[in-house]
Amino acid sequence: MSGPAIEASAAPEAASAPQSAPERPRLAHLDVGRGIAILLVVIFHAYRGFLNAGTAGAGSIWPLLDYSVYIFHMAFFFIAAGYWVPRALKKGRGPYLKDKLATTWWPAVLWSLIYILINNVMASYVNKAVPMDDLWRILFFPALHFWFLGVLFLFFLCMAISRNLSFWLLVAVVACGLVDVFPMRETFARYCHFGIFFVAGAILSTNRSQMTGKWWPIALVVLGATIWLGFDRGIGLYSGWLVPGGFAGIILLLALAQAIAGYRVGQVLGWIGQRSMPIYVLHILPMSAARIILHRVAPDLNLDLRILIVSTSGLIFSLIGYALAARLNLLTLTGLGKDKSRIAVAN
Repeated sequence: MSGPAIEASAAPEAASAPQSAPERPRLAHLDVGRGIAILLVVIFHAYRGFLNAGTAGAGSIWPLLDYSVYIFHMAFFFIAAGYWVPRALKKGRGPYLKDKLATTWWPAVLWSLIYILINNVMASYVNKAVPMDDLWRILFFPALHFWFLGVLFLFFLCMAISRNLSFWLLVAVVACGLVDVFPMRETFARYCHFGIFFVAGAILSTNRSQMTGKWWPIALVVLGATIWLGFDRGIGLYSGWLVPGGFAGIILLLALAQAIAGYRVGQVLGWIGQRSMPIYVLHILPMSAARIILHRVAPDLNLDLRILIVSTSGLIFSLIGYALAARLNLLTLTGLGKDKSRIAVAN
């Protein structure tokens, strides 16, 4: 990642969109989990921004933290999105596909285009220019961190074609193995790697699992071993060898979410989690601006403080952007959610 409600409407919101049906109440700890996960996305995108700019320095613990978090935080969004798919499909394939087009494919394409245009206008300031050639590709392979929405939309389509979870689980397991057998571009490695988490979420939903962190002590050992072996040996983040660590990290994330869900901090994180999609979509722009400003006014500032300032800017301005779009009833048009008027009509 580099890198989503993310975030799908779960980068997030795609996962949360269908949660209004009466037969299954909203799981508060999943919102808290999304809140934690999206904060990790923002923080480590901030770090990677400095890393790609060559201003992160050396000798810090951030490379290890970055590797550790990337093993599971995007995997969590995929498993959360898959969890709500069986329920969403009960509405029928037509409404299901219409919803996924609006909440996953449309924001991926729209914001890929916006980011690419801004990237080219500000080419002298950004870390890496995104070429305008073959712009049509964003219809199928969204640019930049919107890869998440593109991958998620394909998974949604697959579930619409066939609801046979045993078949998709077999496909996902084989795909995971292919990453380590055949050299492939990062674009396709993501499809192969994250499919197993998405399918696992759908399977858990079918079994009416509450997605708890019950086995967290074992998960802690598994994640620790995965990080130690993977980081030490330089195993790629989309390798099948890291899948157990991905599931272990998700269990730990859920355990933490459950533990704090009843406290004030949990309520705040749950509130953030419900807005993880717009945060995922919008955070890069204000973070890039903050990083450029910091480079000019405080180039020697401590890396930890720079990451804190930049990630805070990304979070706050994303929430402001979402609030403005909601007030103007532009959430649906901008792909940041669903306007209240449309929700009222749907109900």
